[in-house]
Amino acid sequence: MKQLLQYVNVREVLQLLVRRFGLLQKDGAQCCGISVIQSHVIYELSKGTNLSLNDLAQILSVDTSTLSRQVQQLVELEWVSRTPDPKDRRYVVLSLTAKGNEQADAIAEMMAQYVQELFRHIPADKKEQVLESLQLLSTAMSQSSSCCTPPL
Repeated sequence: MKQLLQYVNVREVLQLLVRRFGLLQKDGAQCCGISVIQSHVIYELSKGTNLSLNDLAQILSVDTSTLSRQVQQLVELEWVSRTPDPKDRRYVVLSLTAKGNEQADAIAEMMAQYVQELFRHIPADKKEQVLESLQLLSTAMSQSSSCCTPPL
């Protein structure tokens, strides 16, 4: 019974974290006039890697048609560019434009401020433990074969 309660508590904490972080992302993205998924696109492209639509869809665990519509809106905002893949002209690679990089920087700054604010409420001697625990949880989730875990 105690183990079942532990799992229920873990699920409760995860549900709250996802909900709270999702709301944060929604609020953060709304300030820029973009959707949460568009914020994720900008984040992935801000890592400096040009990605194909298929690769990006796999990373974000969304179907390509949904992603294509979201990317098109970012292209119209002149935040993302599509260029033919030099290796295979049937494909395009996505990258951030200068405007897109500005938005990525603005979102990153907002997230950094939020994380700093969060960590102010965590005792100094527990901050490393929190980060390590989140990394362990993320790794465990990526290794899970559960239907509820998107591939990374």
